[in-house]
Amino acid sequence: AANAQAVSYNSCVELARVDPDAAYDAALAWAETDLTGGASHCAGLALVGLGLFEAAADRFTRAAVEGQKMEDVERALLFQQAGDAWLMANSGANATGAFTQALTFIPENPELLFGRARGYELDKQTALALQDVNLAIARNPTYGAAYLLRGRLYRQSKQLDAAAADIDAALANGVDEVAARLERGLIRFEMGNEASAIEDWQMIVATDRRADGSPGPAALAASGFIAEVTASTPTQP
Repeated sequence: AANAQAVSYNSCVELARVDPDAAYDAALAWAETDLTGGASHCAGLALVGLGLFEAAADRFTRAAVEGQKMEDVERALLFQQAGDAWLMANSGANATGAFTQALTFIPENPELLFGRARGYELDKQTALALQDVNLAIARNPTYGAAYLLRGRLYRQSKQLDAAAADIDAALANGVDEVAARLERGLIRFEMGNEASAIEDWQMIVATDRRADGSPGPAALAASGFIAEVTASTPTQP
């Protein structure tokens, strides 16, 4: 029976990658006899593939709660996936709840603290977000994405020198250069260094492209920032 469940789970997860609709139907059929939480997990993966993030988060949560004979780490990862799905659904409160549940199984895990910090940021609870991201960096001093998040939080709190230092740390620890330079441009602009801000954003406009060659989301954002800055700069006589 255990082998059959493993086969069902693996085949369902593989199907979720290539055909989320079919995988969701298969997961529903399997759920009638499943006691492992695997069917709910597979359904969640399929729903993520379909862009139905709230429903996916619910399935991941059900898998974490309903699964029998599950290790703490497995439950934590399911709650983490629920939190990630809530983030994709732009629901900060639900995301922080899911990551808090995960942290009860793996306390002070840097990735879970980082996820909860992102949820707090969505809800504009900057102090709580900073508290969690500080802990994440303390547990993993090479966590580039956490430095990037903290830099953004510091900028929002008008702590610009600390924000700039964190972007440097993010870049030194392998974070995506486009994301870091987009944020660095905002910090430089707020520090009064418009020329350097525009330089960062121009690099993004030149390099951030979708597969079809059209501007990516960061390039579109950078173009908007450049337009705002140049429109507000008085022309020389």
